[in-house]
Amino acid sequence: MSNSKIAVTYCRVSTDEQAKEGLSIETQEKVCNEQIIKDGFIPLPALKDEGKSGKDMNRPAMKKLLHLINEKEIQAVYVVHSDRIGRNVEDYLVFRRLLRKQEVVLKCLHQPNLDDGSATSRTMDTMMMTFNEMQRLITSEKVSSVMREIAKAGYFPTRVPAGYRNMKNPDINAPRIGRHFIEADPEMGPLVAESFHRYARGDMNVYELAEVMSAKGLRNQRGKRVSANSMYLILRNRIYLGEIHWGGIDVKEGKHKPLIDEGTFNHVQSVMAEKNHRMSRRRKYKWLLAGLITCPRHNKRFCAEWHLNKKIAYYHCTYRKGCGKYIEQTALEDMVADKFRDLQFSDEFTNLVIEKAKRIFMERRQKYDSRRQAFVNRRTAIETKRKVAEDKLFSGTISDEDFRRINPEMRKDVAEIDDELLRLEDQRELNVDVAQEILLFTRDIYKAYKKASHDLKRHFLIFFWDHFEVVNGLIIKSVSAPIFDALLNLEAAYYRNPKEANPEEPNQTNGFILSNFRCGYRESNPRQVLGK
Repeated sequence: MSNSKIAVTYCRVSTDEQAKEGLSIETQEKVCNEQIIKDGFIPLPALKDEGKSGKDMNRPAMKKLLHLINEKEIQAVYVVHSDRIGRNVEDYLVFRRLLRKQEVVLKCLHQPNLDDGSATSRTMDTMMMTFNEMQRLITSEKVSSVMREIAKAGYFPTRVPAGYRNMKNPDINAPRIGRHFIEADPEMGPLVAESFHRYARGDMNVYELAEVMSAKGLRNQRGKRVSANSMYLILRNRIYLGEIHWGGIDVKEGKHKPLIDEGTFNHVQSVMAEKNHRMSRRRKYKWLLAGLITCPRHNKRFCAEWHLNKKIAYYHCTYRKGCGKYIEQTALEDMVADKFRDLQFSDEFTNLVIEKAKRIFMERRQKYDSRRQAFVNRRTAIETKRKVAEDKLFSGTISDEDFRRINPEMRKDVAEIDDELLRLEDQRELNVDVAQEILLFTRDIYKAYKKASHDLKRHFLIFFWDHFEVVNGLIIKSVSAPIFDALLNLEAAYYRNPKEANPEEPNQTNGFILSNFRCGYRESNPRQVLGK
């Protein structure tokens, strides 16, 4: 061969194979480079993937090798065995086709030459890779089986979350299944426990909690700050109760020590459910219908996003292959608003609510009058003292220094009372506004909803509705919330439109655009459209 031809050695060892004799990176590199020189090629620095599985081609050195092949910078690739390339038949066949296309030779030193292009060699090459893949799959099955048995015995079989650490059992007589165990991390464990107790107080969300605990030193197993998503997973993880949940195995009493008690964990779940009702994460944009719209065809929730340079927004199903329609935000929200037109409280219930609201308002107004009069009396007393001090100053009864001392104090006291009166007046206006909202809410639900703020509308929606099912841009079913169902059962509320007992939407104008996904064939079948 010509000395101008260039070859490269590719080496790979998986985690389990690194200790095996004859498979080390150094051995592979030495054997291949010696053969490259013997065959008359110029060797490039070896490409090495250490501790990488052969299940796919997503490896740093393999990516460099593919680049060299595609750029035709080499004429040959040397490996000790084809299983170093990978243990996946599909990926290997693609790799082989690339080599033939770029006219690059693959040399496998520890197996027969299978690169002469004949039908027999190509078939044998494929069969060899099939056995390589089978070996990987068998190994994977064995490892999974062992890990399941470890979990059943109460040990955590893999890398633990923040707060614990993996340990090697120092007892040489320990059974094989218990040679590795987990224990509370002396630094991170108390911080994880503190995270639960802080969140249980209910005065912060997971984003604030993640920031506070990261500032106190909480880190994940990679030594990085704990993100909000990671904190959410920590607060949901029952491993901190001393339990093992892995691969479908559930063990209530694991071998590790719990960091928190059952009561704290359950209280955290309750707080989380209350804070995250229907909206599990903080978003850049507040979507009114988030968590309330579902697709019955795919059993998925709708999400929303801005399109066209953020001039218009759309709701759409989160099914990964698409769901046919993107519904304009305002169109869908108007459809939902129209659902409130049919809701009405009974006259008896309305009168009860009004009487209750009136009684509470009157009690608060009486307290307001009493507190306001007390502040006015205090201010009058201070102003009287100030007038007396001014008279004494002019009569010479008190010195100028004494007046300079007491006058600012009295001015400060008057200013504080004025501030209290302003706050009290603001509270009174708030009480009036609340009473006005209650009256409007009981008499005309639809009008109250339309006038409400975004946050108040969310409360309206959650009070009355569990979810809406949407297909092809139309609401096909409206499911009432449990609390409103209770009012219906007590005949404290009712639907003006009798159809609402089995709600469905007639032909309705709505704004939607076709999804980019190809799923038109689903819409051609009306049974699938209706989710039947």
